[in-house]
Amino acid sequence: MNTLTQLTALLAVTQAKYDQQQQSFGKLVSEENRLRTELEQLDAAARRAQTEPNGESEMRAIGADIIWQGWVARSKTRLNHKLAQVLALKLHQLAQVKQAYGKVLVIKELRDQARSKSTTKRAQNALAQAINHTLF
Repeated sequence: MNTLTQLTALLAVTQAKYDQQQQSFGKLVSEENRLRTELEQLDAAARRAQTEPNGESEMRAIGADIIWQGWVARSKTRLNHKLAQVLALKLHQLAQVKQAYGKVLVIKELRDQARSKSTTKRAQNALAQAINHTLF
């Protein structure tokens, strides 16, 4: 196996690893977006409940408003905790994606250099053969 073939094979493996890292990162971004949407919906529901005048006195009379506010606070805490975990993972995975991409770029450069060197060597050999044929 020559260097060019080895670099091409290595590039395929490195590219596959990079693609896997990107896919994993994409899942984290989707999860982050889902959690942010849930938080926004929860905030919107809490605002709507506060601005609706109908039924407010009945809810207060039975203590449902306190239960609702407690549930909203617990839900927001849970969602914010999950979001913080996702953001921490996202930061870590972003570093991994960048590193994997750097490896892909380096191997592509090495492969291109090997390809160029191989092409130059073939051209020099062809020139040497042409010179030898014309002399003899």
